[in-house]
Amino acid sequence: MTTGGFRFASGNLAKLLALPKYLLSAVLAWFIPRAPERWVFGSGIGVGEGALALARRLRQEDPQARITWLVSDETEADEARAEGFEPVLRSSRAGYWATLRAAVIVVTHGLGDANRFGVFGGFVVQLWHGAPLKRLHLDTSVTTSVRGPAPIRALLKRMYLVGSREVDLYVAGSVVAAERLRSAFRVEPGKVRVLGDPRDDELAVQAVDPAAARAARARLVALLAAGPAGAGRAEGAAGVVDPAAAADLADGEGSGPAPIAHGARILLYAPTWRDGETDPAVPTEAETAIIRAALDRLDAHLVIRPHPLGRGAYSHLLGGRIHLLEAAVAPDVTPLLGGVDTVITDYSSIALDYALLGRPVVWFAPDLESYVGSRGLYEPLEVTSGGRIARDWADVVSRLDELAGNRAVLRSAQAETRALAARFHAHPEGGAAAHVLAEVRRLRTPARELIAENAVFFESFYGRQVSCNPLAIDREIAARFPETTRYWSVTSERQEVPEGAIPLLVGGREWFAARRYARLLVVNDWLRYGFRRRRGQTVLQTWHGTMLKHLALGRPNVSLRTRLAVRRESRRWSLMLSQNPHSTEQFRSSYAFRGEILELGYPRDDRLASAVLGEHELNPIAVRAAREELGVRRGTSVLAYIPTWRDGGLTLVDDLDVHRLAAELGEEWTVIVRGHTRTHAFGGYVGSGGVIDASQHPSVEDVLLASDVVVTDFSSVMFDAAVARRPLLFFVPDLEAYRDRERGFTFDFEREAPGPLLSRRDEVVGMARALRDEGSDAAWMRESADAARAWRERFAPHDDGHAAERVVDALVDRGALD
Repeated sequence: MTTGGFRFASGNLAKLLALPKYLLSAVLAWFIPRAPERWVFGSGIGVGEGALALARRLRQEDPQARITWLVSDETEADEARAEGFEPVLRSSRAGYWATLRAAVIVVTHGLGDANRFGVFGGFVVQLWHGAPLKRLHLDTSVTTSVRGPAPIRALLKRMYLVGSREVDLYVAGSVVAAERLRSAFRVEPGKVRVLGDPRDDELAVQAVDPAAARAARARLVALLAAGPAGAGRAEGAAGVVDPAAAADLADGEGSGPAPIAHGARILLYAPTWRDGETDPAVPTEAETAIIRAALDRLDAHLVIRPHPLGRGAYSHLLGGRIHLLEAAVAPDVTPLLGGVDTVITDYSSIALDYALLGRPVVWFAPDLESYVGSRGLYEPLEVTSGGRIARDWADVVSRLDELAGNRAVLRSAQAETRALAARFHAHPEGGAAAHVLAEVRRLRTPARELIAENAVFFESFYGRQVSCNPLAIDREIAARFPETTRYWSVTSERQEVPEGAIPLLVGGREWFAARRYARLLVVNDWLRYGFRRRRGQTVLQTWHGTMLKHLALGRPNVSLRTRLAVRRESRRWSLMLSQNPHSTEQFRSSYAFRGEILELGYPRDDRLASAVLGEHELNPIAVRAAREELGVRRGTSVLAYIPTWRDGGLTLVDDLDVHRLAAELGEEWTVIVRGHTRTHAFGGYVGSGGVIDASQHPSVEDVLLASDVVVTDFSSVMFDAAVARRPLLFFVPDLEAYRDRERGFTFDFEREAPGPLLSRRDEVVGMARALRDEGSDAAWMRESADAARAWRERFAPHDDGHAAERVVDALVDRGALD
């Protein structure tokens, strides 16, 4: 028996040929009103997956909702009718019209689950069909494979992007899954919400209710006993196995495969698909003999569940204790997992669903290297599996014997599965369908109702961090105006916002609403997304550092397009915050800003200024707290390396080679490295061997307070370090290139720098050691003392620990707060 069919290449060709239909439908959608009570559901497997759980919940909560299920054939139509839904052929004119008129469209595999030409303008919910292990969509070249010249491939990729952005809500079961969906579909974080996976709601019940798990086993046994020809004998109209019929079949009555005894183990082998390629794990005759012997020895039955789109000839295996569970018999296998004792799989998300039960998973990947090389995985399978991966059926059988014969091994495997569930199930209690319905209703309410009156919206570095001047101003506002609602822009659920504040994921509907209706916006970078400041709304642009390098209009060879964008952006700001006269002057010229500039010092440096006790002495309590927060080894000196990014750069900046630096400094030192926010997407520095990667740490102030010496290049952190009286070394091997060809400087950096300009790592090592041995009496410290003092007087004249107070006072005076 062979299954299979779909390939991305042929599907992509069909997409390209249908482009005129997409364009025409996008125009038509402007003129066809959508009916609020109409919902359309579809799933790539038929009437099932999370779409079925959601539709059932909708019918329960809102009996007036009109539920249409888009089907591919009469069998699916019968299943939809049995559920009480109206079936419509998805590829027909009626399917197009139903999709075009529905207010909400729910799919599990893609827009093709509905009538893809009718989705424009509808509220589209993409449930997906399992947490991603293998790379999806635009994260793998397999998805967009098509023969043809580069422009054709570019057009196809563009079509995928347009389709991704038609979806209003992507549903994820965990933060890990949400991050992968955001990457795969290239959508903003706010479009993906961690609500739980509705397809796992029934499985969540089975995890805590033994009776529900036993019922799942009875359904599974009945389906296996009935086989393809007799499956209907044990199923009711709604596709649910009748318990009496299940019991009869389990006892061996009726035709079909040999019955599964009451106490026998059920092992499920569920491989994923391989874009039309054959399952490489189909057992040979020799392996089949090994499997049969093991099944007899373990009193177990092996159920083979081919992927609905997979390929593999399994007929020669069937008989005795080996069964086949085809998609035609059980389109949706997830509700049956409570009846399975062990799952054997490769890269299928079924393992992550099954993890809810806390039972063992045997990972079996005979083609691991080739699969990773072609499709790719989001993380090494060794990480997901806990390190145990079978490479052939002999390995699988060996693992099964261990699980059956050693209780310690079994408990360990169960613990690994529970850990997997903790990573991939934020809502193990179930109820995801209810969560999704509530979220759909919330997001469809008027935007003004999504946020509080007179709120304040904060954003730092495009939401990548909760830090910098906005964070310091937030603290002051929270202390003085505790009743004020404070929203923070974030790019991940992992980010912590200040106590009492509300996180909003970038690009979500409530995020846009907060930007539009908040009374005050406090940001430190561009606003983007076509933001327009409303009448009565105040936008405070704090920026994120005094500038050494030229910005915006001050950069060399600025194009007309960039000039227009800079001027458009600066008109969005009501006020600017400046650290010093130099910054004020640069903001006027670089951004053509004609509004009011508050030259009050930097709130983000209040903590640093307050910790200063003397010329080179910091409050030891503040230093100890910062070092503990960062995990610095006690008794070591700390060198902080904080480079800026490079224009056009696509990698981390590590000219100093921090791991080699740490090795040369020796055990007496800890190196803390902090990459620029614009390089976070390129990976990390890998904290090990005396190196701490603080790139994702929310507070650069911790890094500065923890340091004995700061090494940077052209980063504005040089001005903050001066506030904290930290000794500065400048590692600038590319000084001439940066100065003359990349950005250029706004003042004579080489003459005024408050520390030595170095180009070799051994110079950095030597001066750091001299500082540890001699302190402020080190020769380079004495030589830099006058320059450091002049630097502070010029660039930090207002940084006295009270800048945030002055800024909030100014906002109150201008009516932005009360």
